[in-house]
Amino acid sequence: MTNRIRVLLIDDDREDFLIVSEMLAEAENVRFKLDWAPTYEAGLEAIRRQAHDVYLVDYFMGSRSGLDLLKTAATMDCKAPVIFLTAHGNYAVDLKAMEAGASDYLVKGQFSAPILERSIRYSIMSKRIEEELNESKEELRLLAARLLRAQEDERKRIAREIHDSIGSSLSAVKFYIDHLAGRLNEDPAVREAFVTLSRAMAHAMDESRRIMSDLRPSMLDDLGIISTIRWFCREFQTIYSGIGVQGDIRIEESQIPESLKIIIFRIIQEAMNNGAKHSQAGKITLCLSLENEAIVLCISDDGIGFDREAASKQCTSGFGLRSMRERAELSGATFDIRSSREEGTAVTACWVLGPLPGPRLP
Repeated sequence: MTNRIRVLLIDDDREDFLIVSEMLAEAENVRFKLDWAPTYEAGLEAIRRQAHDVYLVDYFMGSRSGLDLLKTAATMDCKAPVIFLTAHGNYAVDLKAMEAGASDYLVKGQFSAPILERSIRYSIMSKRIEEELNESKEELRLLAARLLRAQEDERKRIAREIHDSIGSSLSAVKFYIDHLAGRLNEDPAVREAFVTLSRAMAHAMDESRRIMSDLRPSMLDDLGIISTIRWFCREFQTIYSGIGVQGDIRIEESQIPESLKIIIFRIIQEAMNNGAKHSQAGKITLCLSLENEAIVLCISDDGIGFDREAASKQCTSGFGLRSMRERAELSGATFDIRSSREEGTAVTACWVLGPLPGPRLP
């Protein structure tokens, strides 16, 4: 903390300015420089300049209140803490001050110079710690986002390696086996062995394609997210034939940022697989739309639902829920899961965007 703390008192009563000035002059361990803004407008102008370390704000200033000032200051990216001063203190006022973001709340006539000094010092230190925590959270968020991007890049690389190396080799071996099998008409046993080997090779090729698809669907890069979603829904119904899938896509490919396409696909993949494994659903509805400059994704089912608190404690389903939430929030979305017993589950993610290119869909 600096040796000289810059304090601004925003108060329409000159007598209060003189009292606060005398109190701060009595401080033994800290030096203060006190400025005075006698009106609401002068206080806002001073806050806009951001030249002070702390603001002492009168709770009532004629027709305006300190709460109004604090809310406006927040829109101006005010960094310094705000301490409310009021002549009429009660719990309701105290609660409103804290909810508005005030660092402290002092009742005029009920605090001394040491209390005021300590409140100022503690508020500045608390604000500094809060900012450091926010910076750390932002750094962790950026790191997590980079890790997710690195994970997707590595999945893409491995899928390409499987396709170019193992997939090509398996295709070549299967072709050679089938070619030889066609020339072994004399010995049925040998021919049957080759047919069995060919089937095994075909199975291995299917498995390699499945692994490549799970890692990173090549269709996502080649044809885009909308085609990939439709392909995934068809594959899903092939595997889970007892579950109907209803797709409602009301957005165009060009209206979805490239950075969001893999995020959207992963959330769909996780939500639908969770629904198939745990919900006992007979129908899953998938909706991806553009609404008021926002991309909205919703996957819902008519299954048995679940207890969110209990699910979060389980290693498998809890991890899936956290994974979807992390992917959504790290990409800038709001994320929500609603579920209740016997009423199904709905997973919703919403990305607010700027003006997007292309025609708007009705």
